[in-house]
Amino acid sequence: MRHLNWGIMATGMIADKFAHGLSTTDEATALAVGSRTLDRAKEFAAKHGIARAYGSYDELIADPDVDAIYISLPNHMHAEWSIRCAEAGKHILCEKPVTVNAPELERVLEVVRRCDVFFMEAFMYRCHPQWTRLREVLDAGTIGEVRIIESAFAFNMGMNLDNIRMQNPAAGGGLMDVGCYCVSFSRLVAGQEPCALHAVGHIGAQSRVDEQATGALKFPSGAVASFSCATQCGVPSKANVYGSQGWIQVTNPWFPADGNASLIVSAGDKQETIEVTHGRELYANEALTVAQYLDRRQAPAMSWEDSLGQMRALDALRASMGLVFDCERG
Repeated sequence: MRHLNWGIMATGMIADKFAHGLSTTDEATALAVGSRTLDRAKEFAAKHGIARAYGSYDELIADPDVDAIYISLPNHMHAEWSIRCAEAGKHILCEKPVTVNAPELERVLEVVRRCDVFFMEAFMYRCHPQWTRLREVLDAGTIGEVRIIESAFAFNMGMNLDNIRMQNPAAGGGLMDVGCYCVSFSRLVAGQEPCALHAVGHIGAQSRVDEQATGALKFPSGAVASFSCATQCGVPSKANVYGSQGWIQVTNPWFPADGNASLIVSAGDKQETIEVTHGRELYANEALTVAQYLDRRQAPAMSWEDSLGQMRALDALRASMGLVFDCERG
């Protein structure tokens, strides 16, 4: 597995977690960080022991020693900077949701293919082996046919309209920030793309994004899924699968880590807890997944086709709740 020198684009909360993750492994290096201001980049670099700090994103992608870029910009900037990174010959790990909509992603992938670089949507939870183990249990038929999938990911951040999650121009909202995990989980478990989708949500008068929402999906197999997400309401995280012969509870679906990642599997009169350990920090493992599959240019944890299916599902759910972003208007 090739050792990669990483550049981190932007210095927000998730970038902070990614930089910390890299600091826990010797198999990858956080070499440089780029921000809108040099002072902010220097502050972030000092905090994480990063050697190079740049006061612009252009300077970051121009660094010849940077192999891969982690993009943690606001959602509406993902497509532009993914394209610019690809054209600079940099491998790309781009935060979820990978673009604002599916047509944007199709344009990004055209450039990625032409420039022959690695590209992956940064659903860090997908890189943890608990999801491989879940797939194994499902494929073994332990709980029979999957019938119902339910999930939730929500938090209450308050009416902080300065936060990009509460801004329509930045393509924010609960669905794009955390509901996307639920949609991703549902699609992963079903192993298919949904044939019907519907969502309802409260779109705030000031934020103009969904502040709380619920959605439903139906799959060709007959399985159905429901989910809840919010930025203004705390809901316990959950990810459950109910089959014709039993059920599975994923105890820590979105932030799995050694010591707190397990599957509770109940079938017939037998209940089993399967502990899943890995030995790597979650965000470090995400970066190492890039290195592991670098030559293939995409990783099975989140393939290009998977991301396209994900964006098409999010587009349909947003359309059903009547949510359009300013950057999508003609």
